[in-house]
Amino acid sequence: MPSAMGAPWQWLAFNLFVLAAIALDVGVFHRAAKRMGLREAALWSGAWIGLAVAFGLGILRWYGSQPALEFFTGYLIEKSLSVDNLFVFLVIFRAFAVDPRYQHRILAWGIFGALLMRGGMIAAGAALLARFSWVTYVFGAFLLYAALHILRSREKAPRPEQSFVFRFARKHLRVSDQVRDAKFFTRQGGRRMATPLLLVLIVVEIADATFALDSIPAIFGITRNAFIVYSSNVFAILGLRSLYFLLAGVLDYFRYLNFGLSAVLLFIGAKMIAEPWLHLPADVSLLVVGGILVVALAASLFSQRKGAAPPMPSREGEAAGSAADLQAGAIARLGEGAQDSREAAAAELFAAGRELAESATRSWRADAELAALLGGGNPHITVGVAVPPDAFARIRGACGSPRLAEVPQELETAEFELHLPRGVSLDILTTTNPGGAGAIARFLAKFGQGIQQVEYRTTNVDRAARILNERFGVAAVYPEARPGADGTSVNFFLVSSPAGRKVLIELYQR
Repeated sequence: MPSAMGAPWQWLAFNLFVLAAIALDVGVFHRAAKRMGLREAALWSGAWIGLAVAFGLGILRWYGSQPALEFFTGYLIEKSLSVDNLFVFLVIFRAFAVDPRYQHRILAWGIFGALLMRGGMIAAGAALLARFSWVTYVFGAFLLYAALHILRSREKAPRPEQSFVFRFARKHLRVSDQVRDAKFFTRQGGRRMATPLLLVLIVVEIADATFALDSIPAIFGITRNAFIVYSSNVFAILGLRSLYFLLAGVLDYFRYLNFGLSAVLLFIGAKMIAEPWLHLPADVSLLVVGGILVVALAASLFSQRKGAAPPMPSREGEAAGSAADLQAGAIARLGEGAQDSREAAAAELFAAGRELAESATRSWRADAELAALLGGGNPHITVGVAVPPDAFARIRGACGSPRLAEVPQELETAEFELHLPRGVSLDILTTTNPGGAGAIARFLAKFGQGIQQVEYRTTNVDRAARILNERFGVAAVYPEARPGADGTSVNFFLVSSPAGRKVLIELYQR
C-alpha cells in the first residue's frame, strides 16, 4: 500500500519536480528573450495539461477515486480562475508597454514567487481549518462575497502604477529607463540599478496574491487535503504562461466567463457553509463545476457568433472593460498632473496600438524587401491617438506644451508628438474643424476618441505601397504619397488583424 497522501517525501519530490520544471523552462527552453508564438504556446499548454491529467490518474491508481475527483475538481476551478486572471496580466503588460519578448520571463519568475506565496497561504489555511472548525464558515462567507463582488463590479480600468507597493518601489529603488536582455537589474554609469521589468514583476506578484485569496479557499471547499490543494494550484499556474500567449488575442471572446466563475464561487461557498447538514460527493461537485463552466463558455461562443457584445463584468481594480473604455481612461490620465500617471497611460496606449498593428502586419515582415523598408526587425512605430480639441489642449498643457507639428491646412488637423521612456511614442491628433470633412473630424464623430492610426517610418513610401499592393493585395488609400506633418510624405492602408479588428496603418517618409 502506498503511504498516506501528503507524506513528507511526497512534498519533497513534488517540489523538486516543480523547481526542475521551472529551471528547464527559464534556463533551457526559453533562455533567449523571444516572443512565444501560438503554435509553441499551444504545445506547452497541452504539455502542462497532459502532466496534470497524468498526475490525477496516478492519484486514481494509488489512492482511489475520491482524492482523484478532488484533485481534478480543484484543478478545474483553479484553471478557470486563472483564465480570468489573464485579463489583468494583459492590462499590466499594456500599461507598462512590456515587449512581448520579455513577457514570458516576467511570468516565469512571477510564478516562481507565486509558488512560494501560495505554499505559505495553503499551509496557513490548512492549519486554521484543522484547529478551528468555524473557519469553514468564514471561508464560505468570503467566497459568497467574492462571487457577488464579481457580479457587481464593472469596467473600472486598473491603474497598477498607482498601487502603494509600486509607488514605494519606484521611489526607493534606483530604476533605469532601459531594458537590457530581459534582465531585472543592470549597471548604468557604474551603478547597479533595477530595470522597469522588476517593477512590472512586482505588480504581477501583487496581482497573484489577490487572485490566491479567491482560489485557495475555493479548493479548500472541495478537499481538506493540503497536498491536493497545493498540487492542483501548482499544475494550474505552471501552465499559466503558455495559456496567456495562447489566449491573449481572444480573451475578449470570453464574455460570460465571469458570470460562470461567480456561479462556481457561489456554489463552493454555499457548499462549505451547508456541509454539516448536506454533504455532496466529489463526483457531484465536479459535475456541477464543469457544467457551469461549459454553459458559460458556450454562451460566450454563441453571443460572439450572433454578434452580441455585452459588457464583461470584471473585478474592481483588475480586469478592465472594453478596449474603448481602456483607451478613454488612459487618454483622460494623459491630461492629469502626475507624471508617473501620464507616462503609464501613454505606455498603455502605445502597447495597445502596437499590439493591434503588429498582429495585422506580421505577414509583411516575411517579405525581406518590405521588412527592410520598414526598419528590419526593429521598426520605428508611433501610435496616433485622436482626441477632441478640449482634451487636446488639456493633454498638451499637462505635458509641457510640446511643439505643434506643421500640418497642411487642408487636412484640418492639429498634432504634437510625445516621446517618453522605454521607446513610447505617441502622436496626439485633433481636428481644427469639428464636424468637418477632415479624417480626424470624421473619426471623432463616428468612434469618439481613441487610437486612430499606427504609424511606421519607412525609407520609401511609394515602393512600400507597390509591394503591399502587388504581393499582399493591400491597396493604399491614396494613389501616391501625399504631404503629411512636418514635411513628411505619407500614405495609408486599412488592414484587418487576425481577430477581425480594423486598423489604419500610416507609412511615412521624412
